[in-house]
Amino acid sequence: MGTINNTLALQPIISKTALFVLLCLTLSFGLMAQKKLPVIHATSAKASILDGSKKVGWGLDPKLKLDIYYVNVPLKRHKVTFKTDQDKISFNIKYGEKYDFVVLLNGKDSCFTRILAKEAPTPISMKADNSYPQSIPFILIGSRIYFQGLLNGQKEVNVQFDTGAGVCCVNKISSEKLQLSFKGKTIVDNTQGVNETRVSPGNTLTLTNFTWSGLPLVEVGNMQEYEDLIVGNGIFKDKIIEIDYDKKLFIVHDKLPSYIKDYKKQADFFEKGGIKADIIQNGKKYTSWFGFDTGRDGAMRIGPDFTSQNQNWENLKELQMLNGKKIVRLDAIINGVEFKDIVTNAAAPSDPRGRSTIFGNQILNHFNVILDNPQGEIYLKPNNRKDEPFYNYDSYLKELEIYQKETLK
Repeated sequence: MGTINNTLALQPIISKTALFVLLCLTLSFGLMAQKKLPVIHATSAKASILDGSKKVGWGLDPKLKLDIYYVNVPLKRHKVTFKTDQDKISFNIKYGEKYDFVVLLNGKDSCFTRILAKEAPTPISMKADNSYPQSIPFILIGSRIYFQGLLNGQKEVNVQFDTGAGVCCVNKISSEKLQLSFKGKTIVDNTQGVNETRVSPGNTLTLTNFTWSGLPLVEVGNMQEYEDLIVGNGIFKDKIIEIDYDKKLFIVHDKLPSYIKDYKKQADFFEKGGIKADIIQNGKKYTSWFGFDTGRDGAMRIGPDFTSQNQNWENLKELQMLNGKKIVRLDAIINGVEFKDIVTNAAAPSDPRGRSTIFGNQILNHFNVILDNPQGEIYLKPNNRKDEPFYNYDSYLKELEIYQKETLK
């Protein structure tokens, strides 16, 4: 009986407290409603976000109370632009800040949108057993980087490290032996085109002293038979990583090492989405930006983003045409290091299958690399692999000779 009385005695106090909280919330929402938000207009639900050099497709949905975009490198001050078919709005973002606006769709539907300069929520968590820096040994197969790992505490896996990978992937032919469970699907755009594929959530991956939990794996069919998984730079997004090809060590730091002074910083790496380099072809010099793709087991690739500029497509002199692409011979200068007689393909400006312009790891592995993920900066230093081969004119001539002999049979 005493307990009931005590509870009843507290009721007026609880009610007053709840009323006070409700009043505060009501006033807060009222102030938000009174705050005049920027308004831009759209007649299509398809929009895009330019975050530094990263372009992201965006869908407008007035049914959502608030649609949030988390910026790519939140610690770095940079400009983010939201663009519709009719309008655009830009913000110079600062870490921890939010930028709210309204997109008025077809003149009647309000889409409340927020650009948030914070890390996006993720199911993935990383644990390291020791203090930093820590090393993960790797091997090279062809020109690519591979780790030996353990998946879900029991299955040994061969893991490729690919800076061009936006998600972690599992080889379709490895899924059964790894005994993965799948739940849900997603859309993947890779060398096989745009396809719907399965997702295996909640996996655990161990590489030496590092363990990642809650790791989703997207199933793909464009991997080599000996590859089980592909991981990208995203699993180290809050760390500084070093790729030392001389020692074959992948080193994870929590701050820039003292020997960073021996490296050359590549300005605007994040803003431009790659490294700046020169190529010389047919007596003409081009200065451009090239993607940094350790997952490409080749020298380079020239895409429509390059050939559509100025008269680049017309000026490139081809060795031959192959499937609508020009096979070209050129020299490249990266960080003061010259690479002679590279042979690669160039996609036409109108090629719908053409992918972005990049350097592959046959070239990139001639440099030791430090990638500062929190600040979106990259540093390069020439290493001892200066005599390592890459796909050049001599390689092209040998392949051409074999092809011609096979054709004449």
